[in-house]
Amino acid sequence: MATKKDASEPQAWNPPNVPLPPPTYSQVCITPIHPSSKLITLAGQTGLQSDGSIDPEISVQARKAYEAIQNCLKAAGATPRHIVHVRHYIVKESGNLEKDKLDLVDRGWGDAWMEFMDKEADGHRPPDTVVGVASLAKAKLLYECEVTAVLSA
Repeated sequence: MATKKDASEPQAWNPPNVPLPPPTYSQVCITPIHPSSKLITLAGQTGLQSDGSIDPEISVQARKAYEAIQNCLKAAGATPRHIVHVRHYIVKESGNLEKDKLDLVDRGWGDAWMEFMDKEADGHRPPDTVVGVASLAKAKLLYECEVTAVLSA
């Protein structure tokens, strides 16, 4: 039985131009937080492509994740300038001994993030958290990015 959607409740969905996730979550959620504002939460975005391919380079995975973030935000009526918090998840042991010696912040995703934010958000630098993890949802994934945004009318 279908229920009527309440505009005051969170609304979660999957934009058509972002890879379809497993049925356990949606890619985007908009939550009204004030009559004229909305909280937008995105699922963690990765370099996983719609065809299932994953590039082995973290910088390429990061750029693909930022493209998906851009698409999700656009579908929610927002831009990267509306981001208020970011979480970067980096696999600590990638199998590349040289890269694994580097601190997580020095593995190639940071420059791609700044380039993306300079281009799409006029250099906006919202607070972020960098987390080292043992693994992500797919074995070849090295990077995942989760953002929260606020859109005010």
